[in-house]
Amino acid sequence: MNFKALILACFCLFLHFHSFGQESALKNAELENFLLITDQDAYLSGDRVWFAAKLLKNHETYRYSKLAYIAVLDGSGKPIHQEKMLLTGQDMVYGDLFIPETSQSGVFSIVVYSKWMSNFQDFPIAKKEFLVANPNSPKPEGEPALFWEQIPFENAPVSFYHTSDRPEVVEIQDKSGKTLEVMEAVAPMQKTLSKVKLSEGYRLLFRNTEYSIEPEKWYWDPAEFSLSSNLGQRDYRVVTHSDWDILEEVRVNGPKTLLKKDLYQNLNSFQISVVKGSGELIWSYQVQLAARNSGQMQISSKGKTGEELQLDLFGFTAQFDNGIVLASEEEDAQITDFVEILNHPNWKNLSGGNKESNLISALGKEVESPLLLKDYSPMFDYKVWSTDIHSRFKSSVQPSDFTFTVSEQVLEQLINRKVYRDHFEISEEVVELQSPFTADRVYYLQDYGEFPDLESLIKEIVPQVRLKKTSNGTGKVIFIANTDNENVKFNKKPLILVDFYRPLSLEEVWKLDILSLDRIELYYHRSTVESTNLGESVGDGLIVFYTKNNEYFLKNNLPKERYFLSDVSVPRRPDYSGTNSKVISANPLQFLESGLTFNRGRSKSGNLLFDTAGNWLVEAWLFGNSEFERIQKRVEIDP
Repeated sequence: MNFKALILACFCLFLHFHSFGQESALKNAELENFLLITDQDAYLSGDRVWFAAKLLKNHETYRYSKLAYIAVLDGSGKPIHQEKMLLTGQDMVYGDLFIPETSQSGVFSIVVYSKWMSNFQDFPIAKKEFLVANPNSPKPEGEPALFWEQIPFENAPVSFYHTSDRPEVVEIQDKSGKTLEVMEAVAPMQKTLSKVKLSEGYRLLFRNTEYSIEPEKWYWDPAEFSLSSNLGQRDYRVVTHSDWDILEEVRVNGPKTLLKKDLYQNLNSFQISVVKGSGELIWSYQVQLAARNSGQMQISSKGKTGEELQLDLFGFTAQFDNGIVLASEEEDAQITDFVEILNHPNWKNLSGGNKESNLISALGKEVESPLLLKDYSPMFDYKVWSTDIHSRFKSSVQPSDFTFTVSEQVLEQLINRKVYRDHFEISEEVVELQSPFTADRVYYLQDYGEFPDLESLIKEIVPQVRLKKTSNGTGKVIFIANTDNENVKFNKKPLILVDFYRPLSLEEVWKLDILSLDRIELYYHRSTVESTNLGESVGDGLIVFYTKNNEYFLKNNLPKERYFLSDVSVPRRPDYSGTNSKVISANPLQFLESGLTFNRGRSKSGNLLFDTAGNWLVEAWLFGNSEFERIQKRVEIDP
């Protein structure tokens, strides 16, 4: 062997092991991403949006983000809402926002990400697109869009969808320009299939514009669970994954690549990415599997306003330990179908040239050195941080920039609801704050209505706290249990917060109306206090008083400087304490249970109470560490 041949052989060997090392690193990487939910798919300008997000991950170490960055963008890509929120002990965030009354109609989006995700260019952060209509100008500016569905099957039909306000002509031509099919009067806002089935590339003509569709490079066979291609023997890898987990990596060794079907039995979908040896992405597709659930949701299909409906979840596997339940207004099928297309990676907007982000591609594009660490102790080491999401996550935040038409029936329903609420001066519910920490003990004030004031309740009911007079005898000081040793002492002064605001003095706490309080949380064990990551200021313990409807903040118009958590918010959900008032609220979200827990595969959510007649969709989202399931039931509520 001559010298040049030896060098070439060594170089090829290096590339082989370097590629093998990349694969191993990819499989062993500690990944995370959010799964994002909104209560509706369509809103009017001025409406309230409720959202929830769960952090899913492919590992069970402590090294995962505890801080979520949330942004809402209007149809032009301009941010209309931004906040940072601490995750709960169940790795969730949830909250609300209002769409500005002046917002123009368009496709809006909400994105959720962690600081760690910004280490990679165009990381596929969690995103949900939804529709917003301004009653004064319900049709967005721009040209109609043509969407095309990727169907990588042999002899598959052409599937498309357009957003014009009228029927349109769509022509299908082969690559040479020969007409194969002319479809006249194609209805807007509905999926359409062609009669022709093509295996080669072709053209779509829509509104005097030509769109070229390249032939599929790879074909998926769901029966064999295999991927095939006629590209020949090359240095390719097939990687299957979600947005937070690598499932399988297979080297392409022939025209057909088989996957291990057993790995995917409990999934509803997964992504396939084909990459070159250099890491360049050359093809991707999301596989949809038959929807299946490991357990059941039981609730009556009919009910009446003001009468409770019991909800039971049972039969689920041990991997699911928490979840969320929503009961929201059932929306028009035209809206849900359109929003499903907007959010599905297999549907491409040919008019906009949108590029989809991809996990495998992003992991090969590190842009931070050294890599930013995950916010697993966000408050203790908290530093102000932000990134330009338009440059870092370009594919996830690009504006829609096309027009669509909401049917008069749908628009009328949304407007009637708003007019009703304005006419009867029904205000939006105030939120109920949720703790991102796990307390040692929680006292719910509704159980102790016989006490005239807060001081007497604490003296009689809360044994973990002692009240002692000040040295001058003019006031009282709160001490909390010191459990560092076997002999419990009361020699620690805890930090006192009300709705996470610092009171000016203890006298301000004693003056709180006991009827305005919802609960009291106590943190006194050393391990519990340390797990909050709040630093030295809570080293001797923490007591948090929560008021109903966030009343302490709203009534006192508190300055930002008194908010203990800096610019970080805590999860919040609707306050349903006034549900029994017999008032028809017409709220599109009638129920939100965010603290669902499971014991031996079973969970009982709070009973659902509807104050508005209509057709409602009850959704349960069940979560494990890296898995999730979704179950839906329709409920008809009579007056």
